[in-house]
Amino acid sequence: MGEVLAAEKVPVGPRDLVAPGRSAKIADGTRIAVRYARPLTLTVDGQKRTHWVTALNVGEAFNDLGVRYEGARTSASRSVGIARKGLAVDVRTLKSLTISHDGTKTPVSAPVLTVGEVLARANVKVDADDRVRPALSSMVQSGSTITINRVSTRTTSANLFLPYTTIRKTSSSMYDDQSKVERAGQRGVKRKVVETVYVDGKKASARIVSQSVIRKPVSRVVVVGTKDRPKQETGGGGGGGGGGPVGGGVDSLNWSALAQCESGGNPRAVNSAGYYGLYQFSVSTWRSVGGSGNPIDNSAGEQTYRAKLLYQKAGSGQWPVCGRRLFS
Repeated sequence: MGEVLAAEKVPVGPRDLVAPGRSAKIADGTRIAVRYARPLTLTVDGQKRTHWVTALNVGEAFNDLGVRYEGARTSASRSVGIARKGLAVDVRTLKSLTISHDGTKTPVSAPVLTVGEVLARANVKVDADDRVRPALSSMVQSGSTITINRVSTRTTSANLFLPYTTIRKTSSSMYDDQSKVERAGQRGVKRKVVETVYVDGKKASARIVSQSVIRKPVSRVVVVGTKDRPKQETGGGGGGGGGGPVGGGVDSLNWSALAQCESGGNPRAVNSAGYYGLYQFSVSTWRSVGGSGNPIDNSAGEQTYRAKLLYQKAGSGQWPVCGRRLFS
């Protein structure tokens, strides 16, 4: 056979197909067929490989190579012929995948190559903020799952109060037990803008975008006196003892012990609940027994005298905690 081909100047290469075989003996009338090999370049799911085939069309070449590619998408139909110079064919095989998104799972079966193509085939839309795993440009394999997390951003603003400070000033024109508010304090206001990121509806993170003070705090100014208050002694007695006599055994009670219990023996004692002096009078009770002004503006003796009058009027129950000290 080879001698005949050589004599007829029919070139054949090692990949070419000759029938009958090259070493076969021939007789008169024998038909000799030569099918030349040609390159078929297949790019299957992005992987390129060149095959030398003697098939005359794509379908025959697939059969010779033992590949079926059922359900695949090819750039050339199986009936397309393969010329001597060769042919390039792009093949995307059929893949079965699952898209996990929006609380559901969507199955996809299609000849696709990348994640983006899978989503397009399933008509599942994503925006620039959404998280897609694997990435849109990633190649896919059959049986894999694509996960989409929906991401949204919300911007909110809130006003926060800024505390004010207190400035204390002294005045020698005021007694040391006196004070006054020269200027009321005012809280400041700060506006804060926060950006919150939600993933699939759940808060994932938050960051402060901006902060600005829209009103500065105003300090409170308090003036306190430094001048010593002069001691006043009227009606006799001091430190809770003595006071003008009222008779009836009242004068002999232990008024010093009562004063010590109520105020620590301090005629200038002030309770924030509205009680004053040695015996912690309210102003209304003080005046009910003939006192004038505020008890702390009166001497210890005067306060004791008014306390005796109160005892004569209402008994020791006026001092529910310390009243028993009168009898110690």
